[in-house]
Amino acid sequence: MTTSLKKALLVLGLALIAVPLSACNDTASSVVVTNGYGDAVVQKVWWNQTLILGAIDPGATSAAQRAVPGSDFAYALISLGWPPDPQSGPIALRSMQQLSAARGAELAIDVFDTTFAGNCAATTGLDEETARFITERIFPGDFAGGTYDAAGCETIPTPDGGSD
Repeated sequence: MTTSLKKALLVLGLALIAVPLSACNDTASSVVVTNGYGDAVVQKVWWNQTLILGAIDPGATSAAQRAVPGSDFAYALISLGWPPDPQSGPIALRSMQQLSAARGAELAIDVFDTTFAGNCAATTGLDEETARFITERIFPGDFAGGTYDAAGCETIPTPDGGSD
């Protein structure tokens, strides 16, 4: 094999590797969270395999996080103040509708009473099944040592502290 043929094959090989890698970067989806509350802090949000950690102050927007394209409900935890009061625990929320992001698009999630259910002070609370899903599957560590009361939007501490 001649030197010029080796060089041509090397250049072709590098080009074939570089094209798919650059295409992945051009089609990445992302998600940002805006806190629409005037008196609550968004602690964290989960949407379709993406966790956005707070604290997101009222009126503030999170940094963009890389996300997998798809459609799903968003789940959030808010607190009335920061740092959160350990006696009251976080308030569990779920978006009223499924939210979608296409490949390469940015999904903007506005956490507020008109877009999320679960804040008993402003909207109806969550049904027990949804509240249990959020507190046991999405954010289990945040509700350890207590039971979430969906009707009252509060965590009721377990008398023994949750130990077995």
